[in-house]
Amino acid sequence: MNYNKLEGDQLQFVAERKELELYFDKVLRNIIRDEVPKLIQELGKKEWLTKTELEKLTGWSGRTIQHMRDTRQIPFSQHGRKILYPRDGILSFLKDNYIQPKDDV
Repeated sequence: MNYNKLEGDQLQFVAERKELELYFDKVLRNIIRDEVPKLIQELGKKEWLTKTELEKLTGWSGRTIQHMRDTRQIPFSQHGRKILYPRDGILSFLKDNYIQPKDDV
């Protein structure tokens, strides 16, 4: 690893090929470890959920879902008798209603 002094306080970093390979190998391993599982998980998710899928996702009963829909607590889309729930809207609802546990002192 070499540094070349430029004008003023600026330094120019000059790395050898092996150093760059090691650096990028480390960066790519971190990306693969952290980001790829998230992407794979997102690929299988549907954008819109049926009532049955919403029940499985949240554990809510059908009656609870109907009540939350009737009182406009959760977002939904309806065409005729078909009702679908946006996954992102439901997750936002859950995050917005998250309650922090008390700290035991």
